[in-house]
Amino acid sequence: MVLFSCKREKQDVVGPGFISAPKGIVVTDFTTPDTAVNFVTDTAIFTATFPDVVTWILTIKGETSGATQEIRGTGSSMRAALTGTNNSITFFRAGEKVTATLSFFGTSYTTTTTLGIVKARNYASYGQFPNVGDFENPLLVEPQPPLYSPFWASFNFPTPIANESQGVDSVAIDYNGNPVPSVQGKKYYFIKGLGAQSQFVSGLQYFGPLNPILPSDPSTVWVNMYIYGTGDANTAVDLEYQEDDYNGGNGYHPTVDDAWVAHLTIDHKGWKLFSIKYTDLVQSSIAGQGDHGNHILEPQKLVSFDLVLLKKSNANSPVEVYFDFPIITVGGPFDPSK
Repeated sequence: MVLFSCKREKQDVVGPGFISAPKGIVVTDFTTPDTAVNFVTDTAIFTATFPDVVTWILTIKGETSGATQEIRGTGSSMRAALTGTNNSITFFRAGEKVTATLSFFGTSYTTTTTLGIVKARNYASYGQFPNVGDFENPLLVEPQPPLYSPFWASFNFPTPIANESQGVDSVAIDYNGNPVPSVQGKKYYFIKGLGAQSQFVSGLQYFGPLNPILPSDPSTVWVNMYIYGTGDANTAVDLEYQEDDYNGGNGYHPTVDDAWVAHLTIDHKGWKLFSIKYTDLVQSSIAGQGDHGNHILEPQKLVSFDLVLLKKSNANSPVEVYFDFPIITVGGPFDPSK
């Protein structure tokens, strides 16, 4: 049922294809048939009817994650299917409740309903995703003495690095005193240099399986990663992608193979998605560290990659960085809105 003033008001066109709602609009049939949705297999359907042709905006927001998805349309009714993609930097989480808000151009009136998420969308299927690349299981990421984890190798193990700490966290506080939220799930990986260090702080290598095999055309491949910064221009990160040129499947060897690097300055605040085209990577310039391969970009030979924290200038200044959801995509950068 829709209630509205019996006096017909002139509708305003507020832009190309945007039609404002009549004064006094009230929508009473905004609903979804389900109380919870599994975004791995299903969509959430929302419906409503309006007294006139209007431009409407449907937004869902996760109460824990803060993730949002928005759909807009114009018509006298609405049937919108939300798939759990997101227009925000954060992802929806399994187990959280979302608030769905229906609003309109030309009025401050809104109406809301709620929905639970049983399972969140599986973004790992969007490309080549490393094992435990969501960092949700620390036992499969951090060293398990006397061994590395099954898939990841911390640079500070087995030989510790002075004035440095790294590992999986979910409730970190950055050097500015701000809590570090997660991009997806609950956990992320951090590296901190506590001061009194050279340019190099530490790093993390992924050496587990990488599937599916990437195409041989480097112009079609993108490397993507979420990185949290504190606004400190002294913070730098090298993302290094390592190919097996001459070892016949025996892995990357820095003295005979190629390593391709993205040099990043991490002077932003909060989480940011970095997406780099494979052809924009540059060969390692460190002697004996990935500069002795065939010097050809060959993503189909990618076998491992490093995340390395560096200092740009001030060796005595503490720096920190947080990583989440490294994924390699084909045909374009990672886009969680699709």
